[in-house]
Amino acid sequence: MPNRNTLSATSACYVPFKIDGLTIINDDCLNCIDSLPPVHLVVTDPFYGSGGRDGSVHLNDDNIIGNRMSADSLIWFVKQYSKKLYEKTFDDSHCYIFSDWRKYKDIQIAFETSGWELRSLIVWDKGNGMGEFWRSTHEFILFFTKRKPRKLTHGGCMNVLRFAPVRGNKLHPSEKPIELLGYLIEASSNVGETVLDCFAGSGSTLEAARKLGRKAVGIELSQKYYEVMKNRLSQTEMLN
Repeated sequence: MPNRNTLSATSACYVPFKIDGLTIINDDCLNCIDSLPPVHLVVTDPFYGSGGRDGSVHLNDDNIIGNRMSADSLIWFVKQYSKKLYEKTFDDSHCYIFSDWRKYKDIQIAFETSGWELRSLIVWDKGNGMGEFWRSTHEFILFFTKRKPRKLTHGGCMNVLRFAPVRGNKLHPSEKPIELLGYLIEASSNVGETVLDCFAGSGSTLEAARKLGRKAVGIELSQKYYEVMKNRLSQTEMLN
């Protein structure tokens, strides 16, 4: 396990883009997590592997990388990156993983085989729903720790979080609200510490981390969304 007193960077096989305490990488997270320096917190929103469904509707235009992965492949993949995250974080680190109701048990099992412990299943109440029949107005956030977790800075947090979703011109189909991500980051890290999002999308986690005085690393496989993230974070730096 990394020691909090030894935060030296390691050699890497990629060329990261760095800006204002943030590092973004265009690569598969399995290729580069090992090369990162240790991180204090993981907040990430991986593809759900829900077969191209949203609510109860099959989406013909679903283009999220990995969303149509088979169940066995998804579990294998989650096991691989969860092991890498376990080795790259500190003994008291927290880890938040977004999921939906179809796949959260697969995520739990895969993470627990890597040593993580599920401490809470957080419900993000979005206030509205999509699909047909019984519309899902929520998503799950699995809260994992190791065996000696730090205390939440918010104290005794409730496990139902009510934040409005991103509406209008979204930068990514699965974009999460800055306010929600900031609440998680503030609860589980301190100013100056490093947050990792290994499925960074359009960079919402990194933007939230920077607003709170944290450093952050974002890994994104899609060239398209890597460029979106780079442009977004460059523009918000100019506004700060």
